[in-house]
Amino acid sequence: MRTFQRNETVICSITSKTAAGVLTDPITSMTITITNPSGTAVVTAAAMTKDSTGVYHYDYQPAVDAVLGVYRIRYTATDGARITIQDDDFTLE
Repeated sequence: MRTFQRNETVICSITSKTAAGVLTDPITSMTITITNPSGTAVVTAAAMTKDSTGVYHYDYQPAVDAVLGVYRIRYTATDGARITIQDDDFTLE
């Protein structure tokens, strides 16, 4: 698990690929939600930055008084009616 300090930027990144492994963009959107250890969303369905076809990132800067512990990340790719979700996490110490 990746570990960060409150004064560090957490770079959350994801790639989107077809079943054949080819990078692709979701037609509608790629968003991110980050939830702190208390279960409170600190980022809610925010649009991610597209770096290139199928490659996205979001820079999360924790507050100086952010709750310490394990944060949950949920990436949501929406392609019309199809929604694909991938979860990840990181620790803030």
